[in-house]
Amino acid sequence: MQKLKSAGSLSDQAYDVIKNAIINNEIKPLEYLTEEHLGEKLGISRTPIRTALKRLVYEGLVEMELNKQTRVRAISIEEAQDYQVLRESLEPLAAKLACITINAKQLEFLKEICNQQRESIVEKNYSQFINLDTQFHSYLAEFTNNHKLKEFINSLRIQMQRYIILTNTLRMSATEAIEEHFQIITALERKDPEEAATCMANHIKNISNRLGLTTKEE
Repeated sequence: MQKLKSAGSLSDQAYDVIKNAIINNEIKPLEYLTEEHLGEKLGISRTPIRTALKRLVYEGLVEMELNKQTRVRAISIEEAQDYQVLRESLEPLAAKLACITINAKQLEFLKEICNQQRESIVEKNYSQFINLDTQFHSYLAEFTNNHKLKEFINSLRIQMQRYIILTNTLRMSATEAIEEHFQIITALERKDPEEAATCMANHIKNISNRLGLTTKEE
């Protein structure tokens, strides 16, 4: 982790840096996080670190033990299954609502994300692919203009991004995921809410199958 710049909120910067390090597995599950150590690495005092860690505890990326020590939360297969069950309900809803609100510029933006994903596969940059994949789902939720729905989907997607990186289970299915993204975009272009919801539901279920996560509902 690089030292932070003085511009902007130090707690916000610390939050972003620590969060990204956790998501990308630079800080490992069950690894302890101390304010002093993180402060030294980032070149800031302990106060903004403390604020950042509280936000990460709230988001479920970090946990606080009874002795007040904080560490990175692990993700079990059972938790990943739970996340996917929720995604199977929320993300088709997002696709359905997006049909009403999305515009041509936003559709082109989603297509560009998919094109960048294809480039990531060619370059074998799977870390970038996963980040772009998260962006696709996050922005689609944002385009519904339903802020709470976006918040819930982002939270679930971040946890699944961590799981995918930790288990290294993406590479075999990256191309299929992109094609499914384009199917969703096509339904959005047609302004067909039911088709968009169905395409997204199939996409999320296929993710579960490709990751070896048979959801509890099935």
